[in-house]
Amino acid sequence: MIRSVSIKSAVKDTIEIFQFEQWLRFYFVEEKGEELWIEIPDEVMADLKENHPQLQHFADTVNNAPTDYKRSQDNLCAYVAARLDGQKYESTVLPQVFDNATFKIEMYIFNVWMKMHEQYLDEEYMDFDGWLEMYEGWNSMDEVKEYRRKLVDNGTDPGVPACGTAQ
Repeated sequence: MIRSVSIKSAVKDTIEIFQFEQWLRFYFVEEKGEELWIEIPDEVMADLKENHPQLQHFADTVNNAPTDYKRSQDNLCAYVAARLDGQKYESTVLPQVFDNATFKIEMYIFNVWMKMHEQYLDEEYMDFDGWLEMYEGWNSMDEVKEYRRKLVDNGTDPGVPACGTAQ
């Protein structure tokens, strides 16, 4: 099996997984006693199986389970490591992703978008494709492109959390 050494592709794949996890937590977190749980309805799981089978496996992992910041980060890192590190990409690629400026800036920009649109996103459920479509529309605006350029030009490190990967 030939594994990719493309950091650019690995960054793209990892960003998608992180965005997906944000989407899951945005719509499917429920309070159960003192804990927060992810509970994804069966019809959403069926839709994911059909339209995003690679991400549906992650949804299976976190569905009907408690969540918090640490569990969320652990689940993300474990999934990225299991699905991408040494599988799709050479084992030297993923450790570079989390230090990559593009990864950090894209995740920062995505989080800015979420904060700016939280009220709208909260009005009614939007599937993952809808989220990505809305984000891409916003992301293509000249103001957003300029902001991204400034982050890149200034070498700003937005401080996105990283995952430790097995070497």
